[in-house]
Order: sequence, then C-alpha cells, then structure tokens
Amino acid sequence: MKTSYPPQLASKLSLGLLCLRLSIALVFTIWALDKVLVPEHAIKVFSGFYGLNLTTNTLIAMGLAQLAFIAAFTLGLLKNITYLAVLVLHAGSTFSSFAKYLDPFNNLLFFAAWPMLAACLALYLLRDYDSWTLGKTHSLEQREEANN
Repeated sequence: MKTSYPPQLASKLSLGLLCLRLSIALVFTIWALDKVLVPEHAIKVFSGFYGLNLTTNTLIAMGLAQLAFIAAFTLGLLKNITYLAVLVLHAGSTFSSFAKYLDPFNNLLFFAAWPMLAACLALYLLRDYDSWTLGKTHSLEQREEANN
C-alpha cells in the first residue's frame, strides 16, 4: 500500500532537519575550535570530565580532525557514519556530566545537553529524509516503498 504525503511535509521536514544539522554542527564546531584555539581549556575539560590528561598538541590535532569531520557532517556526507558518530559523541558528553545533573540549580546550562541529544537522535533516525545535503537522500515515497 502506497501512502501519499502532502508536498509541504517533505519541504518542512527537509528544512527542519537542515536546521537541526546546522545547529548541531555549530555546537560541535565551537567545541572543536576550543581544542584548537584554547587548548588549555580543553585540557581541563578532558581531565575533569573524562579523566584524560592530554597534551596541547594532541588536543589541537583532535580539534583539527573534528573540524574536518564536522565539515562532512554539515554537508550531509556519509550520513550513516557522521550522524551516528555525532549522536554517540554527544551522548558520551552528556552522560559524562551526570554528576552535574544531581545539582541542577548550580549547573543549569548542563541541561541544554538533553534537548541537543534528542535533536541528534532525531536527525540520525530521520537521516534518509535529510535532503538538503550533498549525501544520499530518499523521498518520503521512496522510503515508504522500501519499507513495504
């Protein structure tokens, strides 16, 4: 059975997914730039939240690699890989801050991680419909046919 979708749904879904992808990319870009431009801050973050003692050069290299990765994500390339990686990385970041959630009124900004995690999950689950990309896309009808 073929389901018919209103044309506005596809364009609204595409726009919504584009906005999610760009806003997530913005956050990840700032985190990457932090590693490159302010590695001493990143050293404190990795030590405090992940228990890792990394060198300045390591963090700069990580930041540069992250910028390249975020470029691929922003362009919608290799969606199965990049969207999942963003979800996993942000989940790790969110869950590593668990102690902060136990003292919510002194750590309000940490709660912003949860809606972003939901956005990462939504983007990953709907990645095939994210059509304003340079990667592979599916129309709503193509996806419906593939599921039948």
